[in-house]
Amino acid sequence: MAHPPPARSAFHACFLLLTASLACGALESAGGVETPGLRPGSVIELQGRTARLIKLDSLPLVESNWSKRFHFDKASNPKLKELRERYHLDEVTASGQDEFDRQVLLMDWTHRQFKKFGRPSSPAKGALEILPAIGQDHRFFCAQYAEVLVSTAASLGWINRPLALRRHQGVNKVGGSTEHSVTEIWSNPFRKWIMLDPTSNLFIEKAGVPLNAFEIRQEWFLQGGRDLVFVVGKERQKYRKADLPILLGHFEEFGDLTVEPDEPDKYGFIGFIPNTNLMDAGFDYGGMFIIKDALCDGTRWHLRDNPPQPATDPYFPLGQSALNLAAEGSAVRVTLQTMTPNFERFEIRSGEGGWKPAADNFVWKIQPGLNRLEARTVNAFGVTGPVSTAELQMDP
Repeated sequence: MAHPPPARSAFHACFLLLTASLACGALESAGGVETPGLRPGSVIELQGRTARLIKLDSLPLVESNWSKRFHFDKASNPKLKELRERYHLDEVTASGQDEFDRQVLLMDWTHRQFKKFGRPSSPAKGALEILPAIGQDHRFFCAQYAEVLVSTAASLGWINRPLALRRHQGVNKVGGSTEHSVTEIWSNPFRKWIMLDPTSNLFIEKAGVPLNAFEIRQEWFLQGGRDLVFVVGKERQKYRKADLPILLGHFEEFGDLTVEPDEPDKYGFIGFIPNTNLMDAGFDYGGMFIIKDALCDGTRWHLRDNPPQPATDPYFPLGQSALNLAAEGSAVRVTLQTMTPNFERFEIRSGEGGWKPAADNFVWKIQPGLNRLEARTVNAFGVTGPVSTAELQMDP
């Protein structure tokens, strides 16, 4: 069964380009090598009748040197089960109306666990050590907030990766720190990576769509942040740039924790830490790669590899069912490919039937009229990936 390592996401602005590439066949490498297949608009002869592919909507399979760096926590890791059960994380997220709502609830819960903020007073590493240490009156920084959110998300079957940020000027203009830790979570409903900041308990959106870290960076530095909306907590309170600073809370010995007016300056550099198995391995800073361009001129930071296409290279899709269709005699041969951490199975649905398990290669029998095929992945936690859809119209 074709289920390579785990997958990657597409920067929202490039989504249509990648999807169009898939219509020609699943992208199999960073070089764009294509597997020949039917494209939207393709006309074929089946059973002596003419059929036309009128829709093909599917995230591509993208593998690259950047995606292959990542190591994802395994469903078999007993620490994930312990974390999920000890802290009743199913109950924490149960009221969410959809997957992203549940992810925001988990971020909000993570934020509220920390009672003291400041330089860590405990050597605790990993969520199963950090959370008990909080109860022992220890204080922690943003890196520990990120550790907890990454691992609690993994325990629920979601892929959330840690990011390291640094101000592009290297100085504090208003307040806060020079560096910061946040995360990016893969969203199946939005079919993209989304930044979640558990320290600030927020995500950032534009026109109702949550953004990844690079999108935030470009909007802030190139567009002045005029269209950014800062969405705080499970209550989804919304703020604009003019509303900053946002008071998040008061911490003994530290003072007020705020989102300062220059907070997004920390997105000048974005470091992608390529692992989520933090309870076992900690942050893989050695494998980290960094977005760095002319915006960073005059500021020194870590020396790391820099993706040449920062809008897309780090943003490989996950959980997809990449559809490749090819005419075969009187039917259509369907090939499914994915990069899904903890992949369990493919499922398909056609006509009025329900979802059923499927192989990664099968024959789709076409009938006169409209034929619709949907495919998705399911991981070992029962989390379903984005739905891919193909529609083929056959003459009566």
